[in-house]
Amino acid sequence: MQKNSIRRATSYAAPYQGLAVHPLSIYALFVHNLAEPRLPFTANTAGPALLAEPCAPYITAAPSVTVRRAQLVDVLQLCALVNSYAEEKLLLPRSTEHIALALDNYTVTVDAGGRVLACAALTEYSPSIAEISSVAVLRELQGRGYGAQVVLAAEQVARQRGFTHVFAMSLAEQFFRSLDYRLTPLNEYPEKVARYSDLEASGIEILPKSCFRKALG
Repeated sequence: MQKNSIRRATSYAAPYQGLAVHPLSIYALFVHNLAEPRLPFTANTAGPALLAEPCAPYITAAPSVTVRRAQLVDVLQLCALVNSYAEEKLLLPRSTEHIALALDNYTVTVDAGGRVLACAALTEYSPSIAEISSVAVLRELQGRGYGAQVVLAAEQVARQRGFTHVFAMSLAEQFFRSLDYRLTPLNEYPEKVARYSDLEASGIEILPKSCFRKALG
């Protein structure tokens, strides 16, 4: 299994050779990912119920397409996908090391060959506040529901961790409304306001976005 994972990582690394991550971090996360039991996800589950079998196999959302928690072999693809939108200031930039160290917070939609089609992350600010962030879909595959799949999967992670609601920052109002999110003032989340202030102070330009909130029933 380790050899297969390494071969897959090498195959997808070729286009992104300039993106580096500390080898010790990668090794530690590789071992962690092999050992960690994972919750199964189904992209078609819109309700609040969690699938409880921690060691059950993942559920395929569509033929040859699976929604699952991110794994080490996904890091380079995740970084490239997120940063392709960060170049337009639609998302915040992420380094490979940042993604590798926060890998448990990412969910992905992958095809049968392991190509990452879409991703979303759960960013925790406190025991009661979490954000659905880094929502991205390969541009040539937009409009097929992959974004909704990963957002719903990230919501399941939030429920499993005890969050009663999540928020998101986005320009895609219609998309988030279709998933039962509602517009809410950003000042309800002072932690996010403070994060934006820190980023702007470091020279990162923040594109104004709408804030959305969803209760997790």
